[in-house]
Amino acid sequence: MCAAVSDSFERRRIALVIGNNKYKQSPLYNCVNDANDLSKALKSIGFLVTSKTDLNCEEMDKEIENFLESIHQGDLVLFFFSGHGVQRDEQNYLIPCDNDRILGPSDFKYRAINAQRFLDLMSDKNPFVIVYLLDCCRTDMLPNMTRGKASYASSTGLAAMSAKAGTLIAFACAPGTVAADTAKNGRNGMFTYHLLQNITRPEEEITLLLIDVANGVANDTNERQIPYTTSALRQRGIHLATRQKKATQPINYQEPSYSIGSASAVPKSTTTPFKALPKPGRAPKAVPQEFAAPGTCDKLYRAQLHAKWSTVIKSS
Repeated sequence: MCAAVSDSFERRRIALVIGNNKYKQSPLYNCVNDANDLSKALKSIGFLVTSKTDLNCEEMDKEIENFLESIHQGDLVLFFFSGHGVQRDEQNYLIPCDNDRILGPSDFKYRAINAQRFLDLMSDKNPFVIVYLLDCCRTDMLPNMTRGKASYASSTGLAAMSAKAGTLIAFACAPGTVAADTAKNGRNGMFTYHLLQNITRPEEEITLLLIDVANGVANDTNERQIPYTTSALRQRGIHLATRQKKATQPINYQEPSYSIGSASAVPKSTTTPFKALPKPGRAPKAVPQEFAAPGTCDKLYRAQLHAKWSTVIKSS
């Protein structure tokens, strides 16, 4: 199924993030924050993120279809949903905001998203890894359904799901239990809050990261909520955040400017000038003294010039 490559460094990482608050029945309050905050965190570690909130059934279907079409072989793929979820006949359904249109068990097939089917469709794209995160184990009896019908479709927790090779599924709580809707920051669900505390850690293996998330949730809820993970990963070193390379600072070289006629502006050479070697068998010609550059024999040089020009003047 998933491409067998052992590292997740510098491969394409894409994510679909959905958060629903504005339910027609039993609205929620933190799911849009969950989606927005997680999208920001994923973008900060290099994910290409599609983030959507408060979607009805048709909109959810369309976004999922578009996301499936965008998956390439070898991608690292992440899906996150925060909202209502229910189980029926051991199948989990992600509920869109227009849940008032779900009137009976048969409506789930057409008015909700089958979580397992969506996961299987992603697996068929042969990505490198799929990380499937569900923060939707909230209590909701779908008020528009009669009590007898609702007993066949209760969201008192979700059912366990089957993970194909290369897939990791993380639930906000164990199967058959419910999740706390608000964390101590008053902004996020409990599971998403702890996910946000850990997800941007560079080169942290995803399995170890989720252990820390589970411990954080368990501690904050006095063990009443414990996230549940199903993993079929077959590679080591799967991490969401890579260590960012430090950018090399460019060297801004500026050509020095010189003023014409200003000898002091010309920098002194620190290199020894190249001298041509004499041809074999010939002695080098002596350089006339008057053309020798003044140096340590400066006084002798001036004296010789003075004597020579004095002789010329007298003879003329």
